[in-house]
Amino acid sequence: MAALRPLRDRCPPAFASDDLVPPEARHSVRMVVVSFALRPDLGTAKPDPSKTLFPKGSPLADKLYKYLAPDLAGKALSQHGAKLKFSLPSEFNDPFELFLTVDHNSTPATLAFYEEVIGEISMMPTTCFSRHPDVVPMWAHYGQNGEGFVIEVDEAGLRADLGDSGAIEDVTYRDSRAEDLAQSLARAQFRQKPRDVYFLRNSVYRAAYFTKASCWSYEKERRLVLNDPTDLVNVDGASLRSIPPHCVTAVILGSNTNAETKAQLRSYAAEIGCEVYECRIGRNNITPFFLASDGSSRVFAEGAISEPENACEACGEPLEEGNRCSWCRIQDADRDIAAASNPWRLLAAHGLLEDYIDSMNSVGKK
Repeated sequence: MAALRPLRDRCPPAFASDDLVPPEARHSVRMVVVSFALRPDLGTAKPDPSKTLFPKGSPLADKLYKYLAPDLAGKALSQHGAKLKFSLPSEFNDPFELFLTVDHNSTPATLAFYEEVIGEISMMPTTCFSRHPDVVPMWAHYGQNGEGFVIEVDEAGLRADLGDSGAIEDVTYRDSRAEDLAQSLARAQFRQKPRDVYFLRNSVYRAAYFTKASCWSYEKERRLVLNDPTDLVNVDGASLRSIPPHCVTAVILGSNTNAETKAQLRSYAAEIGCEVYECRIGRNNITPFFLASDGSSRVFAEGAISEPENACEACGEPLEEGNRCSWCRIQDADRDIAAASNPWRLLAAHGLLEDYIDSMNSVGKK
């Protein structure tokens, strides 16, 4: 098949505007639009970096954190390393995935041009991490109320293993499309140059996969999107990709992980040669902390799990000052004084507490 020439070479001057392209010309224009499949380089085994949807150059994070349910011990993690599950955006829990790519209140002409040159965003295999291992809602949702675990992955090692087959970037949280996307779309629509469409398409795909509504910002998400699905293996309907053991640098046990799952994960960690931490919920702060295998305290700070400057010698919770937190400094004498100061104890001792509570509950009801 002969190479297709640019639009302006194939359409007479009177038809250079989309509004004036006759039906027969529109058909030929649509032939120019290459549908972005998982690989834009015609499915070759190794990707061509010059044609990769998401070029390299995004800043490198030190560690990535994958929150997992307890039943995935032995599946997502084993003595052989880890397996990452990849899903398509249509399978995610956010119904507005891939949404923030165009102003949906644009003119019909602009939306028609967008539909023409972009079409439907292709579904690309994606797996999601967090940049933080101490996000309480993440432990609740993905870590199954703290019964699960987190895998710490070294991003540099993961990138080396991936080569050019994928891109890793932070998710940006916003509630409207970026202004530069509108400018790129306007430029492509007005100038009708192939390179403008090329840049627009890449910008749209980056926005589609690495932008979410601000209500999801607590996830602190960092995504891996595959350009090349060659290494994916289908196991019971799930698309999995193995990563080597050296990429797994720690396993974090949840605050409610049961003894059997803990033992299983500790065994895998010993085989891999990685650290093991346990998540702890303290009484002084709303951010979890961690205990290392030797019982010493750890916190997540500046992108890494590290020793705190100070911690309670009794419960291990990080402290700003002192060697014990206020809760662990309570003595029996303090409890005796508190009991003597409790007026409800006096009412209960005389059998009046229940009547008192009933009378208080009835106030304002008559």
